[in-house]
Amino acid sequence: MAAPLSPVERDALLTAFAAPEHTLRRTRDGFVSPTAPTRRFTRRCINWLDNRALVTFDDPELPRLVRLNAAGMRQAQTLIDQARADHGAVAGFA
Repeated sequence: MAAPLSPVERDALLTAFAAPEHTLRRTRDGFVSPTAPTRRFTRRCINWLDNRALVTFDDPELPRLVRLNAAGMRQAQTLIDQARADHGAVAGFA
């Protein structure tokens, strides 16, 4: 069994899940989502997700984009479902 995701990995995964097309774009400050530009993730963090086979690079050598793959989408949805179960769904938003 794989080790649980670290807090930064979870944050990157959920940020990518909420991003348009589930994609983060590389900038000089790191990988970012256009909907959350203040959340920046290093190449090292993104490599951790790649090592877990949760993301796909547009170019493995010099990536400009990183996109959640099917496993990443399932993992993100699982995290969201767990959070809802742990904290209870807000009335009307279940």
